[in-house]
Amino acid sequence: MANLDFKCPCCGGALNFDNKSQNIVCPYCDTEFSANDLKAYTDDIAETGKEDTSWDESQVQAYTNEDTKDIKIYTCESCGGEIIADETTSSTCCPYCGNNLVVSKELNGDLKPNYIIPFKKDKDFAFDALKSFIRKRPLLPGSFSKTNKMQEVQALYVPFWIFDADVDGRVRYEGTIVRKYVQGDYDVREEKHYSVVRDGGIGFTHVPVDGSKKMQDQLMESIEPFDFNQAEPFNAAYLAGYRADRYDVSKEETFNRATTRFRQGTEQAFRRDIHGYDTLEVKESTLQFSNTEARYALYPVWLLHTLWNDKHFYFAVNGESGKIAGNLPISKGKFSFFLFLFLLIFGGAIFGIVYAVSGDLAISALIGPIAGLLIAILIMVGMRRKMKNVRFQYGAANYEKPNSLRITGRKDIYLYKKVTRTKRASSSSSSNRRR
Repeated sequence: MANLDFKCPCCGGALNFDNKSQNIVCPYCDTEFSANDLKAYTDDIAETGKEDTSWDESQVQAYTNEDTKDIKIYTCESCGGEIIADETTSSTCCPYCGNNLVVSKELNGDLKPNYIIPFKKDKDFAFDALKSFIRKRPLLPGSFSKTNKMQEVQALYVPFWIFDADVDGRVRYEGTIVRKYVQGDYDVREEKHYSVVRDGGIGFTHVPVDGSKKMQDQLMESIEPFDFNQAEPFNAAYLAGYRADRYDVSKEETFNRATTRFRQGTEQAFRRDIHGYDTLEVKESTLQFSNTEARYALYPVWLLHTLWNDKHFYFAVNGESGKIAGNLPISKGKFSFFLFLFLLIFGGAIFGIVYAVSGDLAISALIGPIAGLLIAILIMVGMRRKMKNVRFQYGAANYEKPNSLRITGRKDIYLYKKVTRTKRASSSSSSNRRR
């Protein structure tokens, strides 16, 4: 057999040519390919080019003396946090640890924000948003709403690096078409695997990446999107009565996260052009960036901090849209109760349906609880997500340029088929009853 310098698309193992079947086979996972299908696949992979993900940073400029004459830096002596505020503020409270801040120095040499989104939501709205967020959460410990102590609510302009780019690229997915049928005494699952390739382009604008180390990145992405249509050219007057976090993450440090969001956003957008597959998984993507731009902006955030059972819980409210994010505690007792309740309800219902159809008590007793447990777990996962909604955004779908998606190439290449056969339990039971 002759070794091919190519890895199996299924498991990554080295492929061999089988002279009996005249096909290319994988000795590790037993998948099989025709020579023509494999050639089409390898030719397609070879078309992938080199990525270009460089950024234009010319729009970012430093503060001038005129910009900084009315603002100062305040440093927390406890945690080291630094914020920017107008010069009439003699002292203030640290938004991260709650201790007092003191004036330390003038603001010199820092980069000046290009834009600022002024606060649209006030303090009362932030309080009401938290109350609404907590309300109707069946897994919340009963004492949380009654005994938790709300700490100071603070308005803070959070620094973000915002990125624009037009993206041209190629994304290769692996798609499967699943067919299930009965063959004699067996349940058969047939999977056909395809290499699904889309070439094209899309534009993104004002994709934000958190520029503060002390601010939790997941928390900030959880309150997106920010509407850049509400942004104004930066003016220190907007800081009057408010504070701004001083950025401590350079634009260079945020490039990787920005590139990841553009990549995921492109993969999501191209996926919208693909139809007819039961599953679709990204295997490879190659991007070329153009018309790139990196700028600096301040976005409004209300920070809320509550103390319960000596544990700290942090929440953030988008000061422009009002969207709230935060993680709530979960009662283990309530979680177990609802899991058991849903297991009884759905397990009992499925047991009854299976028994009515098959008349087989043993099969009904097996399928009912298992199916009921799976449904109960899915419901509990959904309920838990409502309690803990702090997570990274996938991609940049909220920042797509209108009508910018274009698909210039489509290739769907058949790879291989995988068949699994499972002995039908019902046929075995019927055979036992006949004996």
